[in-house]
Amino acid sequence: MTAVGLPEAWKEFCLISIIPEAFPAGAGGGTAISFEGLTENITALDWGEKAIEAIPLTNGGRIVKPSPMGEEGITMKMYPTDAAITANGLVQLFHPQTTADATQPIVVNNSIYRRRFGIIILWASTLPATATTLPATNDSAYRIQVINAYMTGYKLNYDDKMLSAEVTFKWGPFNKSAVGNKREESTDGGTQLAASITTATSF
Repeated sequence: MTAVGLPEAWKEFCLISIIPEAFPAGAGGGTAISFEGLTENITALDWGEKAIEAIPLTNGGRIVKPSPMGEEGITMKMYPTDAAITANGLVQLFHPQTTADATQPIVVNNSIYRRRFGIIILWASTLPATATTLPATNDSAYRIQVINAYMTGYKLNYDDKMLSAEVTFKWGPFNKSAVGNKREESTDGGTQLAASITTATSF
């Protein structure tokens, strides 16, 4: 089939999948949690900075001192419907429990533990079922994938008369082996995207 070509802009609807790292460690792979979102609910995409400092010399010139690339992050508005992960709850993601409560009523205590996340955000000319599902080969698409992210913020509010949460994920731009923790991909539909990430910690 003929590729549809790239759109004028990616807008309105996107698919989001969040893959939590298994907790406790060694408990098996985490299962992707799918969200269908409005792009406007992604309130911040902070790709960090590769800052420089221009140091003045006595002759009036400047030399450039580069700074290490800063942390990256994304902030999204989400609508928790339950406290449990299995029902699109979020608080168990922010406060992982050594033994997650699966019996009603669900109870999630504050915890000191952290877990890593994989994040997939997909725009496409025709959206598939989930962000982990590949668009058809003739569909144009744009995809962002992140690994080794941490949920650093979870703020409930009732500003628009509906319970929502402002959730922030942050990650280092590289892992300890200097390999990038984020990749962006696009296709005009002539070739299908590669398979998406399936774990929170590796491409």
